[in-house]
Amino acid sequence: MAESAESVGLCFTCRWTRPATNRRGSTFFRCARAETDPRFVRYPPLPVRECPGYEELRPDRNPNGH
Repeated sequence: MAESAESVGLCFTCRWTRPATNRRGSTFFRCARAETDPRFVRYPPLPVRECPGYEELRPDRNPNGH
C-alpha cells in the first residue's frame, strides 16, 4: 500500500477500515462501521483527523477479537 499514515489519517490504523485496491492501483478506505451506523460515511474523505468511532487496530489481536 503506497498510502501513508499522514495522507490517510486515523483510518490508516483503525480496526474498522477495510482497504480495497481497484484495477488501476488506487486504494480506497471503506469504513465498516457505516454498514450498521448511519453516523459514519462508507468512504470518508481523507485524511480523517477526528472520528468518534475510531478504534486503534492492535497488532496483538486479530479483527475477530481473539
